[in-house]
Amino acid sequence: MDNVVYADCVLINGKVATVDAHFSFKRAIAVKQGWIINVGEDQEIQQHIGPQTQVIDLEGKLILPAAHDSHIHIGWLADSWHCLNCQDVRSLAELRERLRDQAARTPAGEWIRVCGLDPNAIEECAAEQRSLTRWDIDDVTTDHPTLLALWDGHSCIINSRALALSGLDASTPDPLGGHLGRTASGELDGNFIDLPALHLASGTMPRLTVAALKENLLAAQRLMNSEGYASYTEGAMGPGENTREVGAAGDRAIAAYRELQDEGKLTARVSIAFYSAERGVQSCATLKRDLDSFDFSLFTDRDWLDCRTIKLFCDGVPTSHTAWMNQDYADRPGYRGRSVFGGPGATEEEQAEALQQMIMLAHQRGFQVAVHAVGDKAVKATVNSFVQAIQRYPGESRRHYVLHGSMGDRQDFVTAAKYGILLSEQPSPGGPAYDYEQRARYCGIKGEICKGLRDIIDLGIIVAGGSDGIMALVNWRKMVQAAVTRKSSSSGKVIRPELAISVADGVRMYTINAACQEGKETVRGSIEIGKVADFQVLDRDIFAIAHEEIGDSRVVMTMVAGNIVFQD
Repeated sequence: MDNVVYADCVLINGKVATVDAHFSFKRAIAVKQGWIINVGEDQEIQQHIGPQTQVIDLEGKLILPAAHDSHIHIGWLADSWHCLNCQDVRSLAELRERLRDQAARTPAGEWIRVCGLDPNAIEECAAEQRSLTRWDIDDVTTDHPTLLALWDGHSCIINSRALALSGLDASTPDPLGGHLGRTASGELDGNFIDLPALHLASGTMPRLTVAALKENLLAAQRLMNSEGYASYTEGAMGPGENTREVGAAGDRAIAAYRELQDEGKLTARVSIAFYSAERGVQSCATLKRDLDSFDFSLFTDRDWLDCRTIKLFCDGVPTSHTAWMNQDYADRPGYRGRSVFGGPGATEEEQAEALQQMIMLAHQRGFQVAVHAVGDKAVKATVNSFVQAIQRYPGESRRHYVLHGSMGDRQDFVTAAKYGILLSEQPSPGGPAYDYEQRARYCGIKGEICKGLRDIIDLGIIVAGGSDGIMALVNWRKMVQAAVTRKSSSSGKVIRPELAISVADGVRMYTINAACQEGKETVRGSIEIGKVADFQVLDRDIFAIAHEEIGDSRVVMTMVAGNIVFQD
């Protein structure tokens, strides 16, 4: 080749999964100034080696585009490392013992914060068919306001001291879209169900500083890099999170990201889904206020830090019966859940109209909209609202997407495909929200098909993969394994194998499809000329090993913009 251009870095002797349109495999890559300048066989790429070129011999290992987590809560994940992790607690005695030990280590008057608790897994409560309450923990946390954040990130339990600080009592009405647990006599029992209630419970908690948030975010980015990620979408960040617990995903977190970008310290690219609410309660008026007051022009280098997405919640989660369903819950006949909009007397039409107004406002202003819609009724309302916005205000596609919506009806996905609406899904291998058998106990047949993506992909829907990580990062290989094998984490049984996807489709979810969700597929998501040099190298070939072993593969190197940010 005449007038050869020397590369800054050349990676040779590998198995390069390009994830291009043909899912082709090559052997080597040439990189200059953080961008890919050539992809091909070793002999061709070696021509780009000059006196100053860094040469990396991949020794036959698999190299892929770096992963993008299309929905994760990094602010809260990093904050959870400062909490008492009770994810594995299965008895009240064990919970009380951990709280007693934590209280002994914590100065009197300071908050004790727990994360990851699943009250449904507490043996004593299950045997007595009752909820965990504040009275179960009061005597071991007497000197400390205490908040137990539940595994789903939507609800919590607080002790009596925290309740006293909140100023709430039996006369306090349920917040719009939330629920306060009560005894038969109306006394508050410490349970705060769904986000508006969670905000009420934690209103007096001290907030993190920007400096503390920067430390948290950098530590979390290092973790992401170690699992092959070069980018991710912050699932909900902005003024709507200011009054939740320590504000780990509020306005200060956005300020922390901006400072880290200005200082050149980011090691992963970030897309922020802007969340607007007033103490957890969404409304069109609040969204308009926040869109008018927030300066979106501050994001000057959108390849590294972007904020063009508006996050909305339509419903909750099945395990607390707050997902909005078309049919009765299997374990609660006569009840189908509801949306987070409108008071107790709001009709389904009024609830759908409130969602549509917010989507219409964001769409009209040019934003992408991401809607948390778990129940099939919520998915239908969301897709219908997207279609209304697209038809009423036509123009360039905003790439609107449904979050967590794999329980939706097939016809709604047919409509979504027609209008270019995406699905952002998290085929996690475990947990009560993701285990197919456990969800079936709540949602029947809809629970069985949750996270089953084969038919949805075949309809032409672009499915982006995420983890929804709140207190733990599930590596993307384990999530691909879950989607490919369809094995229940609780029993090991294969549930609805016809809904399993291929390994290639699983890889697409966390690379090119995730880039499509961000509107970045022309610059990242595959290993092609003219795209950023964001790569990951695995210790084994996930296309050649047994599907049950995919999740055990390890990342041995991650590159972002041509720089090594992790190496094992």
